[in-house]
Amino acid sequence: MLCRALGGSATFGVASLLAPAASAQSETSFDTTRSTITGSTRRIGLGGAFVAIADDTDGVGINPASVAVRLPYSWYDWDYGVGLDVAVGAWLPKNDIYNQGDASDAKSTALFGSLSAIAYYRHIGFGVAAEAQRNAATRQDQAQGIGTNLSAHFGALHASLAYGFLDGQLLLGAGPRFVGVSLSGSASSAPLAAGVGYEAGVIVKPTLAPYRLAAAVKSPIDARVRVEPDMASTTVHVPWELAFGLAYQFGGRPLNPKFVTVDELARQRQAAPGAPLSKAELDRAEGDLFDAYRANQRWYLLVSSELSLIQAGRDASPAGPAASSRPLVSPRLGLETQIVPDRLRLRAGSYYEPAVTDGAESRVHGTAGFDVRLFEWDIFGFLDPFGYWELSVGADAARAFLNTSFSLGFWH
Repeated sequence: MLCRALGGSATFGVASLLAPAASAQSETSFDTTRSTITGSTRRIGLGGAFVAIADDTDGVGINPASVAVRLPYSWYDWDYGVGLDVAVGAWLPKNDIYNQGDASDAKSTALFGSLSAIAYYRHIGFGVAAEAQRNAATRQDQAQGIGTNLSAHFGALHASLAYGFLDGQLLLGAGPRFVGVSLSGSASSAPLAAGVGYEAGVIVKPTLAPYRLAAAVKSPIDARVRVEPDMASTTVHVPWELAFGLAYQFGGRPLNPKFVTVDELARQRQAAPGAPLSKAELDRAEGDLFDAYRANQRWYLLVSSELSLIQAGRDASPAGPAASSRPLVSPRLGLETQIVPDRLRLRAGSYYEPAVTDGAESRVHGTAGFDVRLFEWDIFGFLDPFGYWELSVGADAARAFLNTSFSLGFWH
């Protein structure tokens, strides 16, 4: 077994919107619509163009089909992966990380953490990702001297089951998405509101082909809670999302290698088919698969694109919140290359952040990042033969917005 992605990250300027959409006499509506990129360092560096290349624990919350993608360094019927991310939000002197249209008198902070795990059996994958965020915003009315504070705790749990048909060339996945939100303001607070929706995805990755196609959908979720019998009820709305992706890889490194296990390779070489496999035969097959994998650590250029559609913010009315008819459209593009084989990877990207609220302006983001291989330590043989550690850095910048991330993990 190989513990693939266990590391930590610290993120400054995490952008995630959780602010009140509107209010009526008997109901308050909070909308979680956002169009900035959050997640792993790799996803941030690629400008969010991730739905087609989502794999390992980074992809559990992005595309449910990704939990059935067998990684090129996974050679056993059974395998697993674990991932950990911890983020701390900070701000620029004048910031507008929620893109509210005015950065002069607002202060915003965010904390983010996620824990994910995947279990594989051949082309079946099951993944779970738990995410937690705390968002806080403070605004001072200079004319009246009144301060407004809003904080929200947002949790999401993704559970996905996927299967790779046609020997892993067509992957389909689906599962539930649970959310829980608690809100507090200057004068009142609301207890936990919970809801459940679904998400589904597909990835097409023909063996040895240099491209991938993918799509993923997440249903909307409404969670309602009544604070007191004589107080207004609160509805927290999580929007639906729809993403389409295309990725193409140039160079000598295969994007979609064939999945071959140690047992399969050892049996292909047996002089007496059907005989029990010896440890020497298995060790030789594993060594050859490792050598072949290392030989493929050559120059490549990965171009990943994504078109993301997100439900627009909702407006409250006496009859309840009503959805906007036009979704937010966010095109995304990312590039990744291994400029120094087996040593250094670079990333760059860009995406369009459509305005979510009235008075705000849309923004174009530029992103960048890199992975560098560090020292070798296999934790007393536990990580052998992948005992190299790596440092990953990512950055996302736009008008009145800065998000930088750092992570320490394992080089593959």
